[in-house]
Amino acid sequence: MTGLVLTGGRSLRFGSDKSRFVLPGERQDMLLRSLALLRSVPGVERLAVSCRADQAEGVKGRIPADVAVVEDAPHEISSPFFGVMAALSALREPVLVLSCDLPRMRPDLLSQLVEARARVRNALAPGQELPLRTTFIHADRRVETLVSIYEPEALPFMEETLRSGNWGLFSSIPRTRQTLLPCPDEGAFINMNTPADTRKAQSLPNF
Repeated sequence: MTGLVLTGGRSLRFGSDKSRFVLPGERQDMLLRSLALLRSVPGVERLAVSCRADQAEGVKGRIPADVAVVEDAPHEISSPFFGVMAALSALREPVLVLSCDLPRMRPDLLSQLVEARARVRNALAPGQELPLRTTFIHADRRVETLVSIYEPEALPFMEETLRSGNWGLFSSIPRTRQTLLPCPDEGAFINMNTPADTRKAQSLPNF
């Protein structure tokens, strides 16, 4: 399994490249921090970064040599859909996806996904369809798409979604082909869309 950090967003609301942001009291920026989180998860054997083509050289200069860089297919729409799709196409193995803008994410939550995937796969009956995404479902019933394990068998579904003129990660995977875990900590999924979001995350207990 490859741990994949998504960095292809343009950070327009944040005002600067979120992947380069360094949290107070830390030395690593959000990209390196996210890679370190994934590296600590049992079952993650390789690491990769998803980025736009115009980011690739800059990203390569910032990451360890053993981390692969997967460029999004050129598209006028900025969406994590293209990063996940490009990674599945290039790597042809399961990818544990982690958005780079989650300052409260923890390795134990990522490990829960890996463990749940293994349990479900081990319990599959002969001929039973393989879940294509293992992820969390939030208290408001939202399915998490940016902290998830995607199977390479999901690629045809994503290609069909794109042909239909859509690029939604949520809609690309049938509900019946997902393993959904109740989200154990909503605070861990606060992202850094804006500087105010970052301050909110930092203000919560146990930051």
